[in-house]
Amino acid sequence: MSSEKILDSESIEQPKTTFRYKHPWVLVFVLMLAYAIAFVDRYILNLLVEPMKRDFALSDTQISLLLGGSFAIFYAVLGLPLGRLVDMRNRKKIIAVGISLWSVMTAFSGFAKSYFHLLLSRIGVGVGEASLSLAAYSMLSDVFPKNRLATAISVYSLGIYIGSALAYILGSYCIGALDEMGVVELFLVGEIYAWQLIFILVGLPGLLIAGVVLLLREPARKAQDLTVPSFGDTLKYLWNNCRAFFWICGGFAAFYCCVYATMIWLPAYLMRVRGLSVEDVGLISGLGMIVLPTIGILIEGRLGDYWTSKGIAQAKTKLVLVITILFIPATFVYVLMPSTKLALYALIPYGLLVSGTVGVGAAMVQELLPNRMRGLGTAILLFMQNLIGLGLGPTLVALLTDYVFENEMALGHSLALCSVVVLIVAFLCFYRALSLMRKADG
Repeated sequence: MSSEKILDSESIEQPKTTFRYKHPWVLVFVLMLAYAIAFVDRYILNLLVEPMKRDFALSDTQISLLLGGSFAIFYAVLGLPLGRLVDMRNRKKIIAVGISLWSVMTAFSGFAKSYFHLLLSRIGVGVGEASLSLAAYSMLSDVFPKNRLATAISVYSLGIYIGSALAYILGSYCIGALDEMGVVELFLVGEIYAWQLIFILVGLPGLLIAGVVLLLREPARKAQDLTVPSFGDTLKYLWNNCRAFFWICGGFAAFYCCVYATMIWLPAYLMRVRGLSVEDVGLISGLGMIVLPTIGILIEGRLGDYWTSKGIAQAKTKLVLVITILFIPATFVYVLMPSTKLALYALIPYGLLVSGTVGVGAAMVQELLPNRMRGLGTAILLFMQNLIGLGLGPTLVALLTDYVFENEMALGHSLALCSVVVLIVAFLCFYRALSLMRKADG
């Protein structure tokens, strides 16, 4: 069946009971909780940079592969077949299996005896987490109308910042206490570094969340046609009907180069360059992560829905463009500050803007695509966003530090240079997408 026929099937009015989800915000809350657990597992590693470097004798480049490359490659590549699976199969079961996998692989990091073992475990975490947002976006787009979708996805995306905050706050104190112990001996495992216990403690609770997800009801799909287009048909449809999608993918890939590079390396910058302790960095990062991005994502998501309800053409794309412009100075001003206190104050605008495109951008893409193409279309977006953003961003900063500045104390300069360049690229991509949308609307 052609892509055009699938698109037409969505436009046919269906009985309201077909699309009703009795408790839509319960779905949002449970998915948000799963997302929070994902980011606890993902970002607890950021606070372990210095212990890992010390105990496994690693370079910044090797660390960057653990933090970004190993996770991103498999997260992105596995997202493509998983996206097609999301369009075809039960989405809550896909999410539950993914949560179980990434939780077990996070715990496996606690038993790692070498850099290679850590690398394998991070690959497993990436494979597991690849399923969550693909299925979550698809489910939410089936239970919320367009003028509420950005808000719903923004609330779901709060899991990013709740999970990151928990990782920083709880992780920092656990690391401070455990690191003094040196090594511990586990039954049937032998000796491991004490800080590795944190992986076990944060990994296993995810299995409980997987069980809760299975209790959810699978939302009815808005598209009643059961035919799922092939990967080639989807690309052909996108090329013929919404070429702006590819520019949007490029824009988010560049945008998230900056976001992931800063989220991953900022704790190390504050400890290494600004001289803060791991406990202070955890508390500051955690409080900042739970407050500032939460305010930003809710305001900007609601603003995107408000502009849409007011009939503003390309409302969400215009908002993403504005956020990108404002974000550029926010990503380097803190590096220029003469004192640590001023640097922390200068990070406030960064915290408010870093989350601005999450809900708005995801809703924008869902609106562009027919229902039976949303899983694969979102997978293409996340493929670009994670393979380039997460895969390249942190590694680019490390390469600048190791081979351009040749000084680990120049980490702040590497962050600033990387951020400005990639955000300019993001702005140009979003602007081109907006131009194409305007032409398509006549």
